[in-house]
Amino acid sequence: MIRRVLFILLAAILLLASSPVAYADVVMGNDFRYQHEKETQKLDRSRFCANGPDGYVIPQQEPGGTEEVFTFERPWVGDSLEVVLPKYQNGAELLMERMYILEGEFWGVMYPSHSYSWPGWIPMEHLLVVYIRDDFNKEYHDEFYTYTGGYDTVLSAERLVLWQWPGSDREKRVIDDESFLIKDISADYAYIDEQGREWGYVNIRYTYTYWTDGWTQDMQTWICLDDPSNSKIPSFIPAPKPVEWSPDGVYEWIHFDATDDGVEQFSLSNITKIREYETNKTFSDITENAWYNDAVAIAYEYGIIQGKGSNKFDPYGHLTGGEALTIASRIHAYYKYGEAEGSRLLNLYNLPYVGGIGWLLGTIEYCQLEGLIRGDEFEDYYYSPITRAQMVHLWSKILEPKDITKRNTVGKLPDVNAETAFSEDIILFYEAGIIGGVDAQGTFNPSSKITRAEAATIFMNLIDVSKRHDGRTYGSATS
Repeated sequence: MIRRVLFILLAAILLLASSPVAYADVVMGNDFRYQHEKETQKLDRSRFCANGPDGYVIPQQEPGGTEEVFTFERPWVGDSLEVVLPKYQNGAELLMERMYILEGEFWGVMYPSHSYSWPGWIPMEHLLVVYIRDDFNKEYHDEFYTYTGGYDTVLSAERLVLWQWPGSDREKRVIDDESFLIKDISADYAYIDEQGREWGYVNIRYTYTYWTDGWTQDMQTWICLDDPSNSKIPSFIPAPKPVEWSPDGVYEWIHFDATDDGVEQFSLSNITKIREYETNKTFSDITENAWYNDAVAIAYEYGIIQGKGSNKFDPYGHLTGGEALTIASRIHAYYKYGEAEGSRLLNLYNLPYVGGIGWLLGTIEYCQLEGLIRGDEFEDYYYSPITRAQMVHLWSKILEPKDITKRNTVGKLPDVNAETAFSEDIILFYEAGIIGGVDAQGTFNPSSKITRAEAATIFMNLIDVSKRHDGRTYGSATS
């Protein structure tokens, strides 16, 4: 969160520093909101998803606007300035503040602090309400009961997963035992989910131990009292609900579960082909006889790995930590939720930032909350190449054990032993046949920088069991 605030502040500084004051005023201001403040109504909900009929919404300078490009006249310098208004793709989460009724049509205005680029007006019918903890607590209140048990399981947990509501599909907070010390915990009430797990809506006070002054955090949150460290509890995913506005600006929330589209959580069958690949056409630097051609085709067709621009894939280019995280988040989201719901969820994390600043923050947050990474362990490599060992370590957290079954025997590898960083993850991938080494002896080259072609190959073996190495034996003795 601190990093996100710093990025946004930096973006604002860059925007102001690179443009005349008049330009910054027109982009960041919203005169209509202040001129008609007394005619607007404050919304009792703030979080919404974009849901425009064209696949996006464009915040307007005033209610009733339809512009995609705004022309700002600057008579003091004798010219005009064209401002391309931002598009928020459907699924992007928006923070709305107030509403104005124009000829019977309801328009909402974004929080001024939401976006440094354009906190403008959007038709309310082009928005969906985001389900929040208060909705769950209100809806299931009759099933809550007084908790009289203890907290030994929570107090002894190696990490804590804090949930917006039991099984919430996003906004989980994962804190490791190295980072916190619980000072006090008590439950307002408890709840049993459909799988029989007991949850507590708790008041918790904990200290971040990595702060020199032992900074203390107080919060109300849901914790699974039976399994407080598990971030992969099957999700209860309410679908966003269209808002039905009445003349007094009060909506009616009607909860319903996400449509049953036959998607089973944590299934390789959820990762499906979404586009076509043509050898020598999709990427001009990939030939049909290249050893990685099939892997690149699959990675592209499944929407997991993109090109580098100018019709190039750059197979021998090195993968950065940020790129590896981005790919990991896509694979995991599709694997867990299916392509449609997974894409929607990723869009909620990856909100737009001014000038592209902070494009990786949503991905980092997703990977942290889903347990793919611990804290900022990849922070030094977000924009730098990572090693083959680091990549395997990251991607080894994506699949469930049922999809990483043993099919090979690993006794000894030429360049991997107990002292090798992430050796357990490397051995896991060898045993599952996801990797097989760079030669007949099974050499891994753990400290070499991983190429994009190698990453595509690992992805292919990760999702397609038929492509994995099978029945191999590496070495004869453990090291």
